[in-house]
Amino acid sequence: MNKSPISKVIQVAVSLTLVAGAGVLVASQSNAVPATPQPTASATTKTAAKPTATPLPASAPGAFSIALIGDMPYDALGVQQVPNVINAINGSNVAFTLFDGDTMSGKGDKCLDEAYPALKTNFFDKFKNQIFYSVGDNEWVDCDRPVKGAYDPNSRLALVRQNFFGSAANYAKLGQKALTSPGSTTPVKIDHDPNYPEMQMFTYNGITVIIPNIPGSANNMPTDGVTCKTYNDLAKDGDTAEYAARDAANVAWINKGFEKAKADNANGVIVVVQANMDWEGYLAGLAMPDKECTSAYNADKQALLTNALSFIKPVLLQNGDEHWYQLDMPMNETAGKLVQKDKGALVANFTRVQTFGSGFNHWVELGVDPAKPGLWTFTPHIISGNLAAH
Repeated sequence: MNKSPISKVIQVAVSLTLVAGAGVLVASQSNAVPATPQPTASATTKTAAKPTATPLPASAPGAFSIALIGDMPYDALGVQQVPNVINAINGSNVAFTLFDGDTMSGKGDKCLDEAYPALKTNFFDKFKNQIFYSVGDNEWVDCDRPVKGAYDPNSRLALVRQNFFGSAANYAKLGQKALTSPGSTTPVKIDHDPNYPEMQMFTYNGITVIIPNIPGSANNMPTDGVTCKTYNDLAKDGDTAEYAARDAANVAWINKGFEKAKADNANGVIVVVQANMDWEGYLAGLAMPDKECTSAYNADKQALLTNALSFIKPVLLQNGDEHWYQLDMPMNETAGKLVQKDKGALVANFTRVQTFGSGFNHWVELGVDPAKPGLWTFTPHIISGNLAAH
């Protein structure tokens, strides 16, 4: 989904220090509330197109890193540049990759039957380690756009499930090597919702990952272009029955994932979705014809809030949709209900990272270290061969 470039800047105070000889900018946060340390961030000035990424140092037992990407290969430029991203990830020591959706363009690529197996072969199967995929809108919700072939979105979602997730009889794995428990050859158990195989969850090395199906374009909620925009270039959009059933399943899956995290005594939770759910309320506040139907995400956001407050430990939300890297802490609440913009109380254990995407084909390394305050460390890896000339 291509939306107006209205975004919240990073909400954490940082000071940058150049590490001598390392070529790395280290960002250290100042904490407004000393009792609740915030995540740290660091930025790599240059990463070669070849697999030369340097993994974050493992400073304690249980420390590891994860690659975060989204919105690729997407278009012709992505097809050219994304192999550089994959090479860099494959050359690093990340345990696995989390991909937050949109494998194709929302305006340029038709949702042809043959596009889906080709994406598996030419994209997902190129990753050395397992890659986990949270479905985007461009793969199915937006396929009813005339420019994308005017398909029934439900038929395209069926193809997404068939090609990338399989079924209860034979769930699919993306990437060349299955994720195994640290120090063993035992595959990590991946749970799937029996009715929605794209909904996944697992616990790896003290971290529970929850993957619902929450795409952009208003989550396939029905819209009529009167109170808010449509997303298919037609007068009406969305599917009442499909949206209602899947969104209820999303909320149930999020709740179940946090229950698993508690049962597993996890150190933290990562939730991966495609949509920018508009935590600030800016997109919902636009005037027609640009007003976004972000009320479609209210139940999902409330589920994340309720569970983050109950879980207490660090929670990370990963999303794509907007294509530029952003790190913030956008969840505020009053009496257990979400409050937008600069009101309410900050939920200090909730962090959101938005990944690079189409036009900015780079990746983010998420460091996980239970010995570090805040648990998470973020290192953007800039692929020098993918930078546009200035």
